[in-house]
Amino acid sequence: MAVPLRYPRSDWWNWQLDAECADVDPGLFFPPDSEGHGDRLRRERLAKSVCVQCPVRVHCHEHALAAGESHGIWGGTSETERRRMTRDLTP
Repeated sequence: MAVPLRYPRSDWWNWQLDAECADVDPGLFFPPDSEGHGDRLRRERLAKSVCVQCPVRVHCHEHALAAGESHGIWGGTSETERRRMTRDLTP
């Protein structure tokens, strides 16, 4: 279940400053509308390779699940993988 963020709190976002992706083009983590399946798989693989080395990967993944991030690669997982995880946890 997504947690509504009522107001910005730096302690909820400061972890992003240490993210491996902080200096990487966000386009690597979020698909363009016209992306084909093969291109998407390649881009996701590259994005996940950045996540593997990231010191805040677990925090990023937990954030994506808690906030209900429905697009992009977060914490080394795609939106499809996160949807599956959430569905598997729901009774």
